[in-house]
Amino acid sequence: MQATRQAEPAAGTDRASQTILFLTVFVDLLGFGIVIPFLPLFAERLGISAFGIGWILAIYSLAQLVCAPVLGRISDRVGRRPIIMIGLFGSSLSYLIYGFAGSFTMLLVSRAVHGACAATVPTAQAYIADTTSDENRARGMGLIGAAFGLGFVLGPAIGGLLGHASLKVPVFFASALTAANLVFAWRRLAESHAPAPGARIGIKALAEPLVALPAQLFGHHLARLFGVAFLLTFVLAALEATFTLMVPALYGYGPAALGLLLGYAGLTQAIAQGWMLGRIVRRTGEGALVMAGLAALAAGMFPMGMVVNRDVLLVLLALVSVGYGLASPSVASLISRRTGLHRQGEVLGVNQSAMSLARIFGPIAGASIYGMMGPAAPYVGGAIVAIAALILARGITQERPV
Repeated sequence: MQATRQAEPAAGTDRASQTILFLTVFVDLLGFGIVIPFLPLFAERLGISAFGIGWILAIYSLAQLVCAPVLGRISDRVGRRPIIMIGLFGSSLSYLIYGFAGSFTMLLVSRAVHGACAATVPTAQAYIADTTSDENRARGMGLIGAAFGLGFVLGPAIGGLLGHASLKVPVFFASALTAANLVFAWRRLAESHAPAPGARIGIKALAEPLVALPAQLFGHHLARLFGVAFLLTFVLAALEATFTLMVPALYGYGPAALGLLLGYAGLTQAIAQGWMLGRIVRRTGEGALVMAGLAALAAGMFPMGMVVNRDVLLVLLALVSVGYGLASPSVASLISRRTGLHRQGEVLGVNQSAMSLARIFGPIAGASIYGMMGPAAPYVGGAIVAIAALILARGITQERPV
């Protein structure tokens, strides 16, 4: 597939649209950050085992794996805006289900609903591709990543403060916040991709991305990039599944301190994506940033869970956050630059499916290894996976945009 050259976007209008998109994604992830970091703790209080917690985290990604390429294809045909609205509505609904959950089954349902409607990431990336030139693509992808990071700066801190009385209070707050965000986006977010004339969304259009997904993941000319995205996300997902269990066990932190610690990680990632990436990428290119990010990720993961020192923990968290913050949007930018404008949503949706696949197996593997082998094991394993991704990425840096 040859990438078509796009015209230079109109700076004023597109910058305003990107700002509104940034705010939309930020508030969406603020709600996500309020709730999700404490999900393992909430599930543990319901008597759910570490293995069950892994499945609760994984079901979100299983639903997203199936739905991301379908919704990406639809966004290519009907526009980005309706899909973003669906994502926000689904998030608000899933938090409500979570808030009333009292069992393993209801938590699974909540996460499945959220995952099925979580098209915000690939659709937002396609929105950025619609409104940026090739030269500014990585910076635009970093903007979306920065919104994620900032959401996790305030989200866990707010969740920790609201969670003193009950871990359900943050969930209902997140549901209301996301509903308000839906209203804001409905009123202010402009469409970036004109619907195709006479476009129809039938059964065939919905089924094709699913039928083609295995071939897309493993036989596509971008399959190596999808593989790097998978391994990169696998490492982070294993950390997310175990971090809120490991830190209280080794350091004795409660919900409020955990929230501040996760907020620190989110702020570091936001700085990497929103400030560092844009200043570095024009000098080095995306490929070099992928390599540097993976190296930092491996260095931060390996000692985690072994060194019980708070200062060292902050350094390791910074390495992990910067590493992921530089590598993930750079991979997305490389994928976008090698994809035609008429297929941005679909191909970025396939990339999201690869990442969702990692978020299925990452939490299960991380939580299972944690339960069987202790706190250090998932992080040593994560470092090994990051090194494997580094080896896989070496060939990518030699490719040129087409």
